[in-house]
This record gives sequence, C-alpha cells and structure tokens, in this order.
Amino acid sequence: MPEGYTVNSDSRLESYVKFATELYEKKKYVTFNYKLGKPRTIKQNDAIWAFCKDIAEKCNNAGFEMQTTSPLLKNPIETPWTSRSVMDKIWMAVQKSMYPNKPESSSELDTWEVAPVAETLTRHLGETHGIGVLFAKQVMEKEKSE
Repeated sequence: MPEGYTVNSDSRLESYVKFATELYEKKKYVTFNYKLGKPRTIKQNDAIWAFCKDIAEKCNNAGFEMQTTSPLLKNPIETPWTSRSVMDKIWMAVQKSMYPNKPESSSELDTWEVAPVAETLTRHLGETHGIGVLFAKQVMEKEKSE
C-alpha cells in the first residue's frame, strides 16, 4: 500500500532522506511520487460538501431543478438537486474551467484553490439567479492568509 510523506521543514526533509535511503538499502528498487503544494484539508472538504448541500437546497426551493437525460427517456426530466449532483455538475464544471490541469477531484486541489471556486459559484448564482450561498467564511479567510 502506498505511503505518504510530507516534507515541509528542514527536519522533515532530513527524516525523509533517511527514510528513502533506508528503504532503498533494504529493497534496492523503490519508486517515489511527489505532489507539489499543500492539498486541500479535511475541513475544506467538509465545507465544500456543506456548500454543495446548501446550493442544492436553495436551487430546489427556488424552482431550479436539474435536467436528467437517459437513453430510456425520450425527453429530459426534471429532478431535484442533491449534494452529489451539485458537486458533479456545478462544482466540477467550475473547478475544471479554473484548473484544467488538475484531475477531476476536489481532493487534488491545493488549499489556496478551493476558495476561488466557491467564490466564483457564489458570485454567479447570486448575480444570475438571485440565489445567495456562502462558503464557510472561516475556511476562506484562513486560506487567504496562507
């Protein structure tokens, strides 16, 4: 099973070099992968899902239902929004547009990339549909200060 190692200080770097050296000396063949940047946090993930739930509820309450299509249906049908459908159809569309080189997963965002997606959605939904949603303010403020 793959293991992760975060190097964010000189002491962690020394520890990682020691770990990598010992592993190589023991196994003689090791592949290391790395990721630059600080990945989005668990709190940010929770905030994203709460944000998606809020959007779903407000869209449904305002009468903006989702269009669902299927080979079995002759015409699209209207279905209620869910947290998952907002994530898949709205959040991911904006995320892919803003960060086209990132995989299609919010877990691949860096901490500083989460708030701009939420701010873009908040602005658009408010300006074009009169739907007021807010992303977790404390999460956004913390990201901006980092």
